[in-house]
Amino acid sequence: MRILPQEKGGLIKCSGQRPSCANCQTYDKECVYEPIPDVAKEAGRERHQRLKRRNNRHGSDSTDQARPPSPVTSSGRNGDGSEPPGRATECNQQGSGDGGVNDGRPWDTTASTSRSMDAGVARVLVLANGESSYHGRTSALYEDNVQERTAGQDVHPRMPDQWVERGLIAEAARQRQLEVINLGQGKLDFDGVDPDLGMHLLSLHWNRQHHSFLITYRPAFMRDMACDGPYFSKLLLNAIYFGSSKFSPRLQVRKDHNDVRTAGWKYRERVRELLGGSLDRSHITTIQALLVMANSLFALGDERSAAWLYAGLAFRMLIDLGLHVDLTNSHPFSDEDLEIRRRVFWGAFVVDKIQSLYQGRPVTLKEADAMVPTKFLDTYEELEFWKPFAYSTPTTGDYPGSPAYSVSTFTSLCKLSIAMSDILSCIYTERTTAQSPAELSSMLEKLQLKLNEWQTSLPDHLQADTASVVVPPPHVLSLHAMYNVLVILLHRPFVADGHLYNTFRSISVDSLMKCASAASGICSLLRAYHRAFSVRRAPYLISYATYVAATIHCRIAAKNGTGSTAYANLRTCLAVFKENQETNSAVQKAAVIINRLMKKYGVVVDELPQDALEVEPSARQREPQQRVQAQPNYEVSPSNTDVQQTDYPSRAQGTSSAKPAGVSTSPPGSDWIDIDGIIQSFLQENDLNLTDPIATTFNQPPRLPPALASGPANLPTADGGNTALNHLT
Repeated sequence: MRILPQEKGGLIKCSGQRPSCANCQTYDKECVYEPIPDVAKEAGRERHQRLKRRNNRHGSDSTDQARPPSPVTSSGRNGDGSEPPGRATECNQQGSGDGGVNDGRPWDTTASTSRSMDAGVARVLVLANGESSYHGRTSALYEDNVQERTAGQDVHPRMPDQWVERGLIAEAARQRQLEVINLGQGKLDFDGVDPDLGMHLLSLHWNRQHHSFLITYRPAFMRDMACDGPYFSKLLLNAIYFGSSKFSPRLQVRKDHNDVRTAGWKYRERVRELLGGSLDRSHITTIQALLVMANSLFALGDERSAAWLYAGLAFRMLIDLGLHVDLTNSHPFSDEDLEIRRRVFWGAFVVDKIQSLYQGRPVTLKEADAMVPTKFLDTYEELEFWKPFAYSTPTTGDYPGSPAYSVSTFTSLCKLSIAMSDILSCIYTERTTAQSPAELSSMLEKLQLKLNEWQTSLPDHLQADTASVVVPPPHVLSLHAMYNVLVILLHRPFVADGHLYNTFRSISVDSLMKCASAASGICSLLRAYHRAFSVRRAPYLISYATYVAATIHCRIAAKNGTGSTAYANLRTCLAVFKENQETNSAVQKAAVIINRLMKKYGVVVDELPQDALEVEPSARQREPQQRVQAQPNYEVSPSNTDVQQTDYPSRAQGTSSAKPAGVSTSPPGSDWIDIDGIIQSFLQENDLNLTDPIATTFNQPPRLPPALASGPANLPTADGGNTALNHLT
């Protein structure tokens, strides 16, 4: 059956419910039923019989990836005359909805590896125009029997992933060629911006921000930019303009030619103008625009609230459209639609965790509430040759280029964000129930194990060797910087908790070792980053990692003096602040906090050497944990940042809280001459942060759970908020 909405006059698919379909019930419209023509019925029977015979023929094949039932001919079509999977047609056929579903093409019912949405949890209604709407069981729009009614009507078995991937890659390559053609023919809509400037800003975006989160999908955006399709909007275009402007050397994008912070001001005004008309209905392009704006605004320093609110709106729209559930087997979305929905969801998931980390606030999107695989089938950009166009400095001219590794990097970042969410939810919450030291140590072990599993699962091409001449793209280095940040954020509270230190001393010692090793790893990444690309235009994530590392190096350098590795690493961090503050004004506040922390602990850095960002500390300095292992009576895990699976409580119960023998017998030049003194510096109250409004306004993780907090750490700040013992300073 098909329905004919009277005011639209066009046929759309119907669930078959009488007297009115679900769509018309939802929007209070009158349904008019029309019988399916005999010709269409006969064609449907033939397709059904053909599919049935094909399934019987391949029924004995038990492999997950079945072979395609029909070869692709030289004309680009399958043996039955249908389009290959994922193959794009003209612009007006590539939007949401049924654009990628061809009833005549050879579907494979066993190929999909995605789980369909639980029939008892929620419903996603898909309207005639392809828009979706998510509703759970408590909603009046939820229908218990919709699954049975639509069985055999809305379910579309899909092609094997390998064939979908080939189709998406082919279309991405085709659209890349059409970009130049459409530009030359004047078809691209730049919203009044000069085409040369517009393409310049778009090129900066595709070379830089795009690779960080894959929020924007280039083939669909650039195609629809030429024909006003559903995956293009002027709102998203101007959000991209704004995010790219601060990395552009062209003065025409600045309000004040001498102030890079004014770059993109007119595009932000245009975003504000367009956003008002986009808030009544949820659209994927609006979600993308809000996420791009949130990332760009946060680095400005004084726009944190705007960044938080924009991101929150994006998350609401995402859930409204049901992007947090996978619809591979349930609805007639094209392969391109599904690819975009997955990318937008996971891009938002990552942004949510990073924003929560930066802002010190609870996460919004929970893994338990979502069912979307980290499976991205358009891998065109994975091996695309990448050169640092958007990072242009005197040092980048010698960079030989590299495969972009965009898809694998983003996939790994998504998985790391899941671990990040667990750390934020278990360690940094406002109302975490007080737990015993044994429970806390067990939680620490489980979370560290997740980080270990993530690191060991990285593919070889994403392993970062900072000593190698070949440096991977900056988004790969940022991935490792985030990993080291999470190691510090996981273990830092276990160093700072005096109760835990007195009960299970080895836990505090082991956590300090991991914090120090991760902080050193961050500095090695910073030097490799600077040698290849310069930190002058590094993203805010690099600055945040620098700040986190500096809080560790400062305390160690305070105990071990100017000849220590920690002191050299601290100078590296200060040099990054100096270089990076032009494009990330929030970095200035981080530098203020670290300088005051140095003053508090008596660390003096008179001047920064020119090679502070290029030369590694002296080779005579051995790895911190190796030195501690050599000292008697220390029971720490024999690794740098990878803790082994050990029973922390049982291992530590026999450890006295008194200073063990051998601490003063460290090798000359060791950074661990006074390890207990270093730990005690973490136990001291952070009066600086409790009284200084600048320190408390910088983006810190929220307060520790009661078992990891003590003393005046829970006092209110000057602005009425709550501070954290783990201010990292």
